[in-house]
Amino acid sequence: MSERKKKSTGELKPSPTLERNMKQVQLEQKIKSNMENIRHKIAVISGKGGVGKTTIAANLALFLASKNDTVGVLDVDITGPNMHKILGITERPEIDPNDQSIIPVKGPLNMKVMSMAFLLDSDQTPVIWRGPMKMSILGTVAWGPLDYLVVDLPPGTGDETLDIMQLVKPLDGVLIVTTSQDMSLISVSKTISMAMKMDVNVLGVIENMSTYTCPTCGHESHVFGKAGAAEAMAGQFNVPFLGSIPLEPIDVQFGCGDLSSEKEEGSAKSAFKVIFEDLYSKLQGNP
Repeated sequence: MSERKKKSTGELKPSPTLERNMKQVQLEQKIKSNMENIRHKIAVISGKGGVGKTTIAANLALFLASKNDTVGVLDVDITGPNMHKILGITERPEIDPNDQSIIPVKGPLNMKVMSMAFLLDSDQTPVIWRGPMKMSILGTVAWGPLDYLVVDLPPGTGDETLDIMQLVKPLDGVLIVTTSQDMSLISVSKTISMAMKMDVNVLGVIENMSTYTCPTCGHESHVFGKAGAAEAMAGQFNVPFLGSIPLEPIDVQFGCGDLSSEKEEGSAKSAFKVIFEDLYSKLQGNP
């Protein structure tokens, strides 16, 4: 029908705004339905990149899976999705032909893993998506029933972090990862402030790469910042300081799901266990 005839008959064009709003409502309903099947949801965030946030998230997921709980890992670190690298995953997810939902990849210890990286052509392809497209992954992944979902977020206080805090409900809380470097602590302070303003529980602060012990002479050095700086920052906000993890190669941490390794347990792996056991107990409702 010509434009002139449309005007003469009073026919109206569909409103793009209404269509967008309808799609947003449908997406939120899908996300809500997905989240209802998951008992505990934990987001791992940091103020800035390079502090080992994804390493912490991966080790937390592996620890939870080692408890024989059903665990899902969602990597929405838009700027650098690399959870699949840490977990040693090379497969790609499949699509359910019935409802077009994404079936997560099976990872170590039967974890279900989904990463933004799976939706890209290669690890060198950047994610150039707007906010609503990024968060659509929350409503399209077929997690099924889970005991835990660990969400690895991008650093900072951008749209993705805000969306997760608003859309993933109920969220047990956020786990904050930092170093004792001044720039990291300043950025983390902003992240904690944002969580508090949004009434999101801060599960605690973990100081990563706290010290390095020379394998030759045994001298311990504080590589990033001053000793106790991260704990002091947590105290300023009255949030739990969960502990410090020393700087060690990743293969002596949990790494790649090799929890049955006969290798000597390093100080980093020991620190992970202490921190995660305490966190696990609190999530189970124990004081």
